[in-house]
Amino acid sequence: MKHSFPILLLVLLILLSSCAAPNKQIKQDKLRKELKKWESFDSQGIVEISYMGLSLRKMFVASKNHQQMRIDIIDGGIMGAGAVPLISFYSGDYIALKSPYMPMLEMLNPTDLIPSQSLDLFGNADSLFFKYGETIISTKKLEIDSVLISFLPDYRLDKVYDPRTQSELQASYSSNKTLAALEMKAIDNMKVKLIFDQIKYTEPEITPLPKPRAGTWWGDGNPFENMNFKQLLKSFLDK
Repeated sequence: MKHSFPILLLVLLILLSSCAAPNKQIKQDKLRKELKKWESFDSQGIVEISYMGLSLRKMFVASKNHQQMRIDIIDGGIMGAGAVPLISFYSGDYIALKSPYMPMLEMLNPTDLIPSQSLDLFGNADSLFFKYGETIISTKKLEIDSVLISFLPDYRLDKVYDPRTQSELQASYSSNKTLAALEMKAIDNMKVKLIFDQIKYTEPEITPLPKPRAGTWWGDGNPFENMNFKQLLKSFLDK
C-alpha cells in the first residue's frame, strides 16, 4: 500500500495536467476569436449624439479593417435613395472629417472626441494575442501606452479608457452575446452611441476621405482657429 500511493499521486498529476492543457487552449481560442472581431467589420445602425442638452439621432454606416476605419452619419435611408452623409470620419494614415452640412468641421482635429488610437490597438489581433494573450487571460485587463482595456469573463471586450483624451468606450451586448452598442464618452459629458442593427465580421474595402490640407476656400488663415471641436459640435447639433 505504501508503494501504491506515489503511483496514484503520479497518475493524479498526469490526469490534472492533461485536463489543464485543453482548458488553456479553450481560453486561448475564445480570446483570439473575440480579438478577431475587432480587427475588421462592416456595420450599420443608429447613432445617438448628445452634448449640452442637444441631441441628434440618425442612421450610420461604420467599417473597419486592419489599417483603416470610417464612420458615416447619414440623413436618410441607409444605402438607399436620398441618403446624404451629414458628417464622415476617417482614420488611417491620417485623420479626416468631412461635412457638407457644416464644412467648418473639416478644419478641426476630432481626436479629443473619437478614441481612434484606442481602436487602432485592435488592428492586428494575432499580434495583440501573441504579446498580451496570457495577461488578458489571467487578469481580464490590459494597459498599453496608458490606455486601459478590460474584458468580460468570456473575453468579450468590456471597456476602453484613454486618459490622454479622457474618453471612454463601453461595449454592451444582447442576450445572445452579440454586440448591441458602443457608447463613447468624452469630457463635458459628451456622448456618442452606436446602436447596431447589423454587423458583419468581414474585411471591408474602405474609401478614404480626402486628406486635410492647408489653404481652403477661405484662403490663408483659418477663421475658425479660435473655435474648438465642441463649440462647433454644439452648433452642428443645434441646427
